[in-house]
Amino acid sequence: MRATALLASAVPFRTLVGVPLLLLPLAAACMLDGWRDGSAASGYDVTIRRDAYGVPHIVAADFGSLGYGEGYAFAQDHACTLADQVLRARGERARYLGRGERDVHLASDVVAHAFSTEDAGRLSFEAAPPEVRAMVVGYADGYNRYLAETPVDRIPGWCGGQPWVRPISALDLARRGKFPAAFVMEIATAAPPGAGPLAAAFSFNPEGEGLTTASNAWAIGAERSERGRGMLFANPHWFWTGGQRFWEKHLTVPGDLDVYGISTLGSPGVAIGFNRHVAWTHTVSASRRITFYSLKLAPGDPTAYLYDGAPRPMRKRVVTVDVRQPDGSLTPVTRTLYGTHYGPVINLAGLPWTAERAVAYRDVNAANFRGGALYLAMQRARSLEAFQQAHAEHGGPSFLNTIAASVDGRAWYADASPVPDLAPDVLADWLRRRETDATTQAADRRGAILLDGSDSRSEWSSESGPRGPGLVPYARSPRLERRDYVFNANDSAWVPHATARLSGYSAAFGPERTPRSLRTRMNARLLADMSPTGPAGADGKFSLDELATVAFDNRGLASELLRAPLVERCGRRSQVTVEAVTVNLGPACRALAEWNGRLDLDSRGAVLWREFITRFEAGDQFRAGPLFAEDYDPDRPIDTPRGLAPPRDGRDQVLEALAQAVRVLERAGLSVDVALGQVQRADRSGRKVPVHGGHGFWEGVPNFVHFRPHTTTLEPQPPAGRPVPGSRLLTSEGYPITGGTSFVMVLEFSDRGPRARALLVSGQTGDPTSPRFWEQTELYASKRWRDVRFTDEEIRADPAVTVTRLRGPRTP
Repeated sequence: MRATALLASAVPFRTLVGVPLLLLPLAAACMLDGWRDGSAASGYDVTIRRDAYGVPHIVAADFGSLGYGEGYAFAQDHACTLADQVLRARGERARYLGRGERDVHLASDVVAHAFSTEDAGRLSFEAAPPEVRAMVVGYADGYNRYLAETPVDRIPGWCGGQPWVRPISALDLARRGKFPAAFVMEIATAAPPGAGPLAAAFSFNPEGEGLTTASNAWAIGAERSERGRGMLFANPHWFWTGGQRFWEKHLTVPGDLDVYGISTLGSPGVAIGFNRHVAWTHTVSASRRITFYSLKLAPGDPTAYLYDGAPRPMRKRVVTVDVRQPDGSLTPVTRTLYGTHYGPVINLAGLPWTAERAVAYRDVNAANFRGGALYLAMQRARSLEAFQQAHAEHGGPSFLNTIAASVDGRAWYADASPVPDLAPDVLADWLRRRETDATTQAADRRGAILLDGSDSRSEWSSESGPRGPGLVPYARSPRLERRDYVFNANDSAWVPHATARLSGYSAAFGPERTPRSLRTRMNARLLADMSPTGPAGADGKFSLDELATVAFDNRGLASELLRAPLVERCGRRSQVTVEAVTVNLGPACRALAEWNGRLDLDSRGAVLWREFITRFEAGDQFRAGPLFAEDYDPDRPIDTPRGLAPPRDGRDQVLEALAQAVRVLERAGLSVDVALGQVQRADRSGRKVPVHGGHGFWEGVPNFVHFRPHTTTLEPQPPAGRPVPGSRLLTSEGYPITGGTSFVMVLEFSDRGPRARALLVSGQTGDPTSPRFWEQTELYASKRWRDVRFTDEEIRADPAVTVTRLRGPRTP
């Protein structure tokens, strides 16, 4: 697609920089009149107002112009990241960058071509509603306009001057959304025995991939709201780098759409946000969206598999990609990929492709083309019923729970994400194997259900639905509406409330009557606390101020359950020998005794506690053992397990863990009472910003921050540091933070409309030289919120607002 030509009538930002403050609202009003005169019929016509934090408030008469404005404004902030992600979706990284470390670029390109992201993107684009298609086309044109205005060597950020920064098309945006979300290297390196290994097999993560996939979401209903209307606490824990981080925006088509919120970079529209009637957020659900199929291979032919006793040949796809050489020349590299009627064959450690067995996988979202229709209906919803109907008609988001609050004071939770519809006996067999079979357990940690691919009974059902056959229908998905509250913190749907339970659903939606994470339990305790000193105050009903306060309260359940008994025990035994070294526990005991249990910047004892609690294994928080004394009780999932484990077999493993934590801090040159803010920091373009919050999994703190590098981006990553021996998390950089609480918002519906406060902690721009890259990280560090400007009056009242009107021809 060609870059859109510039028109003389365009009004760039710089034109209005010098407009007197008193005249700025009048100037904005004059420009906003442009959408009423019908001039947009033959071309794009859009007005962009940027507030003091760079959030674009975009107004247009039609969806094409709305996309045009969004694409242009987005390119000003993140042109590099979208160019990078489009390069990946096109399968051209190796062409410009070479094979990459461990052939990462080559593998990415091979999969892009083998899966034909172009064909999948076209199907996705054609399935979208007309408004969404117009918006995507406009978005690409707006992005291209920015590139036409800005010489490639002057693009701000990390991609300046790169030859792969080029105009994009609507199809590029669509195909990016259809790039396989997982198992890229596993697909690219799968080869039958005798073909020679293309790369080392990739291992299962023994601790489970879900440990760093986290979010908190609360919807407050009329019974727990001071105003008697709905409230929302949105706290997705996500990336601070790469193409999956968030960008904030406000999109308006008068009389049709008025929605505020965020989406991932390069995605038109709002994924998490609010309009005047409904506010919503998402958490990654615990549902199983992938099935692994273990294939029995035909004797003598490792590229044919048995299905109900009859052999079936695998499908072969030969892919050739151009690979840049050190001298700049291009060399074609050819790979053969294999597939089955289930899906591609994959290369997994622990499940190698042998002469007798191979493994294929099937993903529920491979043919999911309903996302555009779903989110358009959500953004337009004028009641909770309309919002719910959007899910019923189109199915839920591809891998997410939805948590929503309405202006009339209702709170709603749903896991309507697509999951495979499997026969009850097949699921029962899988659940039995998951208890004892290591391979099934390993697949489960990867979010996959492992099934027998040689038996047709393992197939998904043929029952039709809005997204095609094989998926559990919306009517059989877990949902709950209440007038007090609902919540989710990434555990399964079984516990959406401190006392209410959702049960009897397909096991593919996640386990029931099983232990909950410490973070889930902490969220539930905060919401259920009706005491005068609880987070909702003496009346037990939340105000916006109280919701904002609890968001950064930084209480951790692990310390609330275990710190006091640990202090009491170590006070009775001053020395412990570990690693042939006698450790004096006195200073450590005093540090923990004086610590208030929170994960604030000035918390002294928090670092020691983290090194102590992470000495235990991941599963120890879910059962009685070396950490907890009282076992899990399915009738009390919020309260158990609990109590500090007693000494066993002549050893006090708890005090030994504390002594080992002291040793770790000694190796790192840190005192046992070092303040958290001295150790836990985010590198924001060289600015070391102290960051509060903790590790949600180990410490049970809702405000979850962590180190999470984004592996699908070319963007330079902050330094990780060298691991400190004996520690899971501590490095020579301390605790470097690159993810977690990324966008956080509290909202209440009032008689005058929605009122919200928010922070985009990861920054509004990807340009590391801009204050908008780090300024909200610093606001977060000091627990200072910014008010969301939603009404026209609020936007005009911003003394720093700048206004741009764009006009341009539409793509033929």
